[in-house]
Amino acid sequence: MPRRSDIHAAFVAAIQLNPKGYRCLRTEDFIRELAKVHHHFTLADANEWIEYYQTFFVDKTPDDSQNRLWMLRTMGRVL
Repeated sequence: MPRRSDIHAAFVAAIQLNPKGYRCLRTEDFIRELAKVHHHFTLADANEWIEYYQTFFVDKTPDDSQNRLWMLRTMGRVL
């Protein structure tokens, strides 16, 4: 049975360090980690969760894709 606390753990597991040293993730990476803990989000659901609960992450997607690129703002933290 999926637990609500697993969502945050999946988000943290999806965060990567890019070559420039920024912490970032793609929405699909978050969804893949969620599936491992038996949560099934759509791209829109995952983006909505990130926008609401992770205020230090900003959308840096270069196009109108739902598979967004999220980057941690300067001096931000994972909530």
